[in-house]
Amino acid sequence: MKKWQLLLVVIVAGLLTAQAQAGVINVLWYTGGVVQGTPGTYETNINTLAALAPGAPGGNTWNVTFWDSGAMPTPTDGPFNVVVLASPQGGWATYPVYTAFNDAGLTFDPTVQRLMLTGQDADWHYQNGAPLPTTFDGPQGFLLDSINWAGSGTGLGLVDLGQTGLCGPDATLGLGGYTPLCSNSTDNVQIPGTEALFPINTNLTSAGLSGWGESAHVEFTGLSVDWNGINVDGNLTDCGDPAGGKCDYVTIVSASSVGGGIGGTPEPSSLLLFGTGLVGLIRYRRSWLR
Repeated sequence: MKKWQLLLVVIVAGLLTAQAQAGVINVLWYTGGVVQGTPGTYETNINTLAALAPGAPGGNTWNVTFWDSGAMPTPTDGPFNVVVLASPQGGWATYPVYTAFNDAGLTFDPTVQRLMLTGQDADWHYQNGAPLPTTFDGPQGFLLDSINWAGSGTGLGLVDLGQTGLCGPDATLGLGGYTPLCSNSTDNVQIPGTEALFPINTNLTSAGLSGWGESAHVEFTGLSVDWNGINVDGNLTDCGDPAGGKCDYVTIVSASSVGGGIGGTPEPSSLLLFGTGLVGLIRYRRSWLR
């Protein structure tokens, strides 16, 4: 192998490493004024979750901005990568109000953005009781994986917890391609084998997504090609073949990006390093060929 070819291999390997490294995800967390226990506890608990993100699969750093009412906050650390909607389910002291989110007029397209709609109120179950859960395989990991996945795509991703936009006037998402089952609930959530290897399910099991008391409060059926169901109601007997369209899904995601990773995006410094390396390679090869 020639020297310039060896150098090219080293640079490409460096780029692949940079791409695999974690990124910074700017999270806009719409609380709608929800209160867990005493005012500020919800936000404190979410900040505790965010502190776990660098050590979790994906290894990202989160910059979390909370939005409770009024106009959508202005990003200070670059564009927001994902918006998270607090769940309307659970025994909140004060339930979220979605007026400000609706008034913001955000638009979502599953063919372009990474969108996740779920009947699992993981924010409630993560915060229900003290201390906060330390086991990844449960609501903690469900939140970390879903936010890392939705925040690692193009444009503004969405994690809609407890499915706020289906069964009432509390949120307007303007989405279609599925039928909501608003009266369905389950404490038996299963990850079909065909979905288990998707990055959004990293280190999660069916057991970890079940047994929460009531794991999911809304379900979905009749998915169009724009949507992919990543977990299902395990109580149903007609769901042996998720591809058959007979399943009641607990969580659906945008089909175009379900295979996408959870590692954020390359840091600008990594891209600069790669560009510098290419310039160096070109100069080196020119000098080598003289």
